Formats: sequence, structure tokens, C-alpha cells
Amino acid sequence: MARPKSKSPTPRPAAKVLAKLPKGRPTQRVARSTSTPEAAKSSQKVERIGLLIDADNVSHQHLPTLRRFIGTTAIAAARAYGDFQGRLFGWREAAQGWPELQLVDQRSYTPGKNAADMRLTIDAVKLMAEANPPTTLIFVTNDSDFTPVVEDAQRLGVRIIVMGERTHQALRTTANHYLNLSELRARFEEEDRQRTDPKVALALLSKALRLLAPKGKTEFIELLDQFDKKLPEIIFGSPRPPQFTREPREPRHPRAPRPAPMERAPRPQPAPRAPRHPHPVARPPQTVRPAVPVPAESLSKADADRRRTQLLARPDIINAVVDVAGALMPPGEWIKVEAIRKVLFQEYPGLDRNAPRYDRFHEMLEDTGKFRLKFEGPVVFAQLQD
Repeated sequence: MARPKSKSPTPRPAAKVLAKLPKGRPTQRVARSTSTPEAAKSSQKVERIGLLIDADNVSHQHLPTLRRFIGTTAIAAARAYGDFQGRLFGWREAAQGWPELQLVDQRSYTPGKNAADMRLTIDAVKLMAEANPPTTLIFVTNDSDFTPVVEDAQRLGVRIIVMGERTHQALRTTANHYLNLSELRARFEEEDRQRTDPKVALALLSKALRLLAPKGKTEFIELLDQFDKKLPEIIFGSPRPPQFTREPREPRHPRAPRPAPMERAPRPQPAPRAPRHPHPVARPPQTVRPAVPVPAESLSKADADRRRTQLLARPDIINAVVDVAGALMPPGEWIKVEAIRKVLFQEYPGLDRNAPRYDRFHEMLEDTGKFRLKFEGPVVFAQLQD
């Protein structure tokens, strides 16, 4: 007896969404914070923090944010792992302002094996096995491979804080607290702005005056209302320099007319010289070479070679491009070239003036020798080579 044909399973909603995405486009999105900095900071009187940074997929631009979050808390260990002699060159300069941070240079000797992740995991286990282990471990990463070691640390009573931007959900839900680095950075910048903004101080003064206002003084309250309405329009800045005006000059007296020039006697003409008789010298006739036109293709090729030579002579620019691209996309995935360009010029404001001039940004990525490119219509995608 023939078996009835099984019906094809109904596709899940998530599968439908993934099927509509274009090929080569990364599917990871920014993960929002699930906690607050106040909740993540421990209330223990004696606390020691262990900071472990996966530098392969986190930008060194977040180091000031991490340092401010830790503050004056005692640090048991602060380490960053990655190939700092290669594409993570920018980490060495950024870490000079943080003496406690140790850069663990770990190269990947076998393709496809992330040696930095393995070294980070081993050091996390060693820290937990010490006689005086840290009370809090901070993992700065976007990778979900550290989920098992996070679970083991929690079983030993260690609080876990995970910080990143595109951190996998499995690691976010396992940790005690998760903080998005970009959100934390924006919050610190807003706190600095609020602390130095004179409008905030004036608004607090207005509230204090309202509390002290006597009852029945409606005119006083109306004046405060007018002040509150004009407060957003107030512009603070340095006063304009005084405008200096010249003193009026005394009128000049008209000059006397100049006397007419005296007529001079004509100069005597010199006697004419005798003509010279030069000896004739036989010279070969000069041949005029016709100008050979240079084709436009050779000019454009020479210009391209010149730009490539200038770019290869600037390893700081190449390392900046590779560092930004590595923070935006995991290894082996594709991303729009325009996204790399936008973040690059935000992180390095003076780069567009110091880098060689390119009409198309993807040509600059190609000249670095670190990227693969593919074209899908008018959109160009890039992939970071191993």
C-alpha cells in the first residue's frame, strides 16, 4: 500500500523574513541594552573587576567608555586579545592612555581558527581558579562562543557583564547584565553636555525660584514663565570684539600746481659703428621631432598606480580602514562599502583630507589588498580577507 505524501512543513515567519533578504547582506543587528550602568555596577564594598576584550570584533574607539564605566574600581586584570601587529594596529596607540590594559598579541596560525578567542577563554578560566578571583568579569565581545565559560563563571558566583554592539542573543541572555557600548558612550556624552550646559543651570534656578515664590505674586510667576519660554532661544558664546572706529582726519590743503618742465637740449647722436664681418660657422640643420600624443588610458593607469603607491606607503590609513571594517562585520560576511565609508570618516575625521584622492571608495578598498569586492547592480559589497 502506497504511503500518503507528506505535506511540506509550513515555513516559519522568521524563515520568510530571512528568505527575502538579499544574498551577501549581514543579518546581525544592533542589540539594545538589557540593563543600566547603575544596575550593572555592583553594590559590594570590596569589588575586583576582570576585563577581557575580544579586539577582533570590537573597535578601540570604545576604550574611553570602558575606562569611564569602571572608574576607580579595583582591576584584577584588564586584557585585550587580537593580532595587534596586523590589522588591529590602532589598538596600540589607543591603549597608551590606559596603563592597566595589557595587549595580548595572538595571531591566528591556522586559517579558520580564532586563536584570540581560545586564549581569552583560557585566561578567563585561570582568573576564576585563582585564590582571590575577581568578583565581576566583563566580557567585551560580540561573539556567542563565550557562552559556556560565562555559565561556568556564574556557577562559581562571579557576576558577568557583557558589553558590545551586535552581541549574540545567547550570550546576552546568559549574562547578568548587557550594555550596548554605543548607547553607553552616548549617555556619557549627554551627561558631559548637561554638566557644562548653562541652560540646565538656569532651568534649575528657575525651579528653585518657583518654590520660593510667595503666594499671590502672579506677576512674579508670569515673569518666570516668560523666562522659561525664552530659555531655549538663549545663545551663549564669547562676546563680540569691540568695533574700533577711526578718528576723522583733518582736511588736506590743496597742493600748489607743479611748474612746467624745462625743455632740454637734444643729446648728440653717437657716430655709427662699422659693421662686423663674422666668420661663417657651418651648423647642421636641426630636426624638429613631432610631439607624440599620450593615450588617455596610459594617463589614467599612471594616475591609478600613483594613488596605489601613495596608499601602500600609509599603513596607518590601511589599518584604520581594516579596523573599522572588522568591527562592523564578522569574518567571512559581506557588507555595503558605503557603510564602511560612513563609519570610517566618523571615527577618523581627518582621514578624508590625508588619504589619497579616490573618485570611488571601493577602489581604495581594493588597493589596500585586504578586501574582496562584488557588485550587485549599483551597490558594491566588501568582504574582509583573512
